[in-house]
Amino acid sequence: MAKNADSPFDRALPSNIEAERSILGAILLDNTTINQAAEMLRRDDFFLDSHRRIYDKMLQLMEQGRAIDPITLQDALRHSGDLDLIGGGAFIAALIDGVPRFSNIQEYCRIVKGKSIVRKLITTSNQIINRCFDAEDEPDILLDEAERSILAIAEDRIRQGFVPISEVAHKQLQHIEEIASREQLVTGISTGFRDLDYMTSGLQRGDLVIVAARPSMGKCLAAASEIVQEDGSLTTIEEIYHRKAACLLTLNNHWKLSFTAPSAFVDDGIKPVFRVTTCLGRQVESTITHPFLTFDGWRKLSELKVGDKIAVPRVINVFGTETISDGKIKLLAYLIGDGCLTKQTPEFTNTNPSIQADYAAAVADFPNLKVRQKASEFRAPSFSVPLDYEQLASQRQSFGEQLRNILRLQPRGTSRRLAIALGVSPSLICAWQKGECVPDAIISERLCQALMVDLNALNVASNSSRNNPLKVWLEELGLWGKTAHHKTIPALIFKLTKPKLALFLNRLFATDGWVAITGEHLAQIGYATVSEKLARQLQHLLLRFGVIAKLRQRQVKYQDVRRSAWQLDITHADSIRRFAAEIGIFAKEEKLAKAVQILDKETNRTNRDLIPMPVWESLAQAKGAESWSSLAQRAGIKGHTNIHVGQRELPRQKLLTLANVLDNQSLREIANSDIYWDEITSIEYVGAKQVYDLTIPATHNFVANDICVHNTAFCLNIAQNAAMRQQHHGNRAIVGIFSLEMSKEQLVQRMLCAQARIDAHRLRTGMLSKEDWRHLAMGVSELAEAQIFLDDTPAINALEMRAKVRRLKNEQRGLDMIIVDYLQLMSGKGRVESRQQEVSQISRDLKAIAKEMNVPLIALSQLSRAVESRSDHRPQLSDLRESGSIEQDADIVMFIYRDDVYNPETEKQNIAEIIIGKQRNGPIGDVELVFLKQLTRFEDKYRE
Repeated sequence: MAKNADSPFDRALPSNIEAERSILGAILLDNTTINQAAEMLRRDDFFLDSHRRIYDKMLQLMEQGRAIDPITLQDALRHSGDLDLIGGGAFIAALIDGVPRFSNIQEYCRIVKGKSIVRKLITTSNQIINRCFDAEDEPDILLDEAERSILAIAEDRIRQGFVPISEVAHKQLQHIEEIASREQLVTGISTGFRDLDYMTSGLQRGDLVIVAARPSMGKCLAAASEIVQEDGSLTTIEEIYHRKAACLLTLNNHWKLSFTAPSAFVDDGIKPVFRVTTCLGRQVESTITHPFLTFDGWRKLSELKVGDKIAVPRVINVFGTETISDGKIKLLAYLIGDGCLTKQTPEFTNTNPSIQADYAAAVADFPNLKVRQKASEFRAPSFSVPLDYEQLASQRQSFGEQLRNILRLQPRGTSRRLAIALGVSPSLICAWQKGECVPDAIISERLCQALMVDLNALNVASNSSRNNPLKVWLEELGLWGKTAHHKTIPALIFKLTKPKLALFLNRLFATDGWVAITGEHLAQIGYATVSEKLARQLQHLLLRFGVIAKLRQRQVKYQDVRRSAWQLDITHADSIRRFAAEIGIFAKEEKLAKAVQILDKETNRTNRDLIPMPVWESLAQAKGAESWSSLAQRAGIKGHTNIHVGQRELPRQKLLTLANVLDNQSLREIANSDIYWDEITSIEYVGAKQVYDLTIPATHNFVANDICVHNTAFCLNIAQNAAMRQQHHGNRAIVGIFSLEMSKEQLVQRMLCAQARIDAHRLRTGMLSKEDWRHLAMGVSELAEAQIFLDDTPAINALEMRAKVRRLKNEQRGLDMIIVDYLQLMSGKGRVESRQQEVSQISRDLKAIAKEMNVPLIALSQLSRAVESRSDHRPQLSDLRESGSIEQDADIVMFIYRDDVYNPETEKQNIAEIIIGKQRNGPIGDVELVFLKQLTRFEDKYRE
């Protein structure tokens, strides 16, 4: 093997000089063979510099249409000053010396090309090694550059320097001639939408296409909406937005609640807000476009009315890990229920001797306090909790005596030196020794350090407080000074462990709670308070134990005046049993046990926790031709000849029994769900308020104020259309989809819904008719043939995305389209000063990927809230969220606008306008499509 003089390697680089010489000699003998060489070889594929120069001049002569022979070649080389560099005319003459005339040189070209590739691999590998040793870049950048360099060799696409315009012009002429010969106008990848293809000529290779819309088209909640966190705490959606972190509940496809983290936090500005109230008394404030879950799927508030049933949690099995002493928990419950927190000291009023004794025992958790009863002939006894000054004085004297004993053992003058060290006067040291006062906690610690004694030896902690410690604790919790109307449950309680929380509720119900038994058949547990906030907090805490309570407002008489009070009623039999088993009521145990006995004797009759009427349709589909009477008889239901089909809502247990007999998993999941179907009792406008939204991956919903609330079909439709229809090149498109928000399974479910034309809710719940199953089977078969490849890596960066796209293209031997959902969920590389700079870098990287891979790349993007502040809500280029560079980098910018989202009375119902706001190489304008919401599908709008 020959060795290049310029090579940095000790070993000679691979080459085949004879094959190079044979190619050049064959071209001189037969000019037609240069076409074979030109298809396979470039100038740099030749090893010898002289061969490169000769081949370069041969290509120039071919482009000029001149003959290639020793005379013309020698003249061209002389003209460029290269003749002497190659060895003169003798070197050219030697090329044809002994070379036979033959018409096929492809085998020689393959040999030369192969040696060239190996040399490039060696050179590129050496460059990679040197860059790694230099370690000037981050590892992921080094890896990306290495992969790109190696793949470029494999694809024979190593970047060149300047390219003559003549070469590009000839290629463009061929391209124009090719598209002119076609019958169709689409020259890129068809979107499947006729009018959109007409305006864009299809999506062109190398283009970055931005599709932008408002997040979830108007889904948002009022700032004060409360969301339960994984640690048990309640946090407003506004706090979550500013914190940019949360772990909250979401409803999955199996009707179960689980924890998830939002992928995006959206400030939607100030908007008109409506308060939705349910039969159980739960409330949430949202915009008119916010979706709520009904039995038939997610529906916007504008589509709901009083009487409709929406999903609310029937259990929130969330408990914290924090704990405090039982005494403190009892005191909190007693003082919130029957306490007065506005006088000089905490005061508790109750007539039950057991509760009085329990309260007094709990006070012992705080030092230096005593319980003092205030007796009254006409009022219930009250118990104040002042400081026990006698005990306090005794402990101070004990402290002074211990300090004197320690100082007696010290050298003379220790008291003065101690005063200087502590920064206090000598007289204060003297007062401590006399037991007149004690140092505070900070001085106490420094005192013990100076005397080199243990803190406990002086017993300072129990003597230092001059304030009522119970009062101080209530101040820290934010309770002190609150009247009965303003009492609330402190945040600490929501993060307690399950046993501690049960103890709190047990003692709270011992104050203003009751057990009522009516006759021999009815039982009820209740609680009343004049604080609405306290009542709603209590309703939520009961839900953590699976106890369903109805909240209602009523008028009560107080000193000849009617006042509002809030009452919680627990009448659901299972809830009463669960309350008795897991919570209980102190000093009312016997009556509660009797209530449970009454329920156990009676047949389960319930007016709570019923499944909505549409479930009968699902049951009818599941049973098929079997009669209702036969089904009920198999299920062991009494009165099976009349089970009120389609006339009454089904109790949960009866639905579960029927589902088990039918062995129907989807009906079983509905019966065992974490959902209570609560009726809307009012929808009222409450003014314009600050609103926020959270983007939830995969499930697109979360629980706020104990109500389930909801969150990209256009681009998925484009992907399906491209991958399932024949393109201009004769094949179906190969499409790669990066989903940073939704899971692979969720994407496929949406595509199946659109392909099989099945209602999204029925597909999600599995409640399908025979016709639906037939369409679903066809849809699965059709989708399975499509070359669509999914990646749901969250927070992927451009480097990782580029590597995956390269690999996909290499494995599939081609690629026609990339979709990214969505741009703002991608992570940038390295540290940047602002989110705007990060998004700018991401958009530039996406454009680079589109150009490098030679495919159209469609990236979804969010719009800023500016679009909501205008009377005309049509988006424009300036609304692109977080970075103007998105517009600059994009070749096409499209906006999705639905007028019926903002104007419910519009004539353009179910019409989606695709606004082309920018097209680098084409016209701008609007295209109208039909949006079939239940099918998550866009279709062409047919002209009349």
